[in-house]
Amino acid sequence: MKRIHEGMLLALATAAVAGCSSDSTGLSIPDIVGTWHATKFEFVATANSSTKTDVVALGGVATVVLRADATFTITLTAPGQQPIVSSGSYSETATTLTIIITSETPTQTVTFTMDVSGSTMSLTGGVATFDFGSGDVPAFVNLTLVKS
Repeated sequence: MKRIHEGMLLALATAAVAGCSSDSTGLSIPDIVGTWHATKFEFVATANSSTKTDVVALGGVATVVLRADATFTITLTAPGQQPIVSSGSYSETATTLTIIITSETPTQTVTFTMDVSGSTMSLTGGVATFDFGSGDVPAFVNLTLVKS
């Protein structure tokens, strides 16, 4: 089985955090406070886009609880691993989400392009490392989350 770094998964899975306001472009930021479940958690090698792994398809589960005070808690269970709980804060615009994981040392920051349509949120463009089987390599992260 491919090795998934605990901190990396937390950084990516917590990408589902956002709140309710508007940004300087005049676009309204959707209200996405609540509980979200990952239906896709895909890593794509930056050097070869045909090299990819979807952690959810492998049996992973991620649940994100988003609060109106711009904080979050995530519980992530990767296949064959114990649940990992992470927390932190976020900042956003109508199209960008930056998450700050404060429960880890050092603090991690990941920025995504965000698109929300109804009860589905897509996050793309976050960069992290992932082991596709022969060591860590840079990878883009694509997430799809559904609000319950």
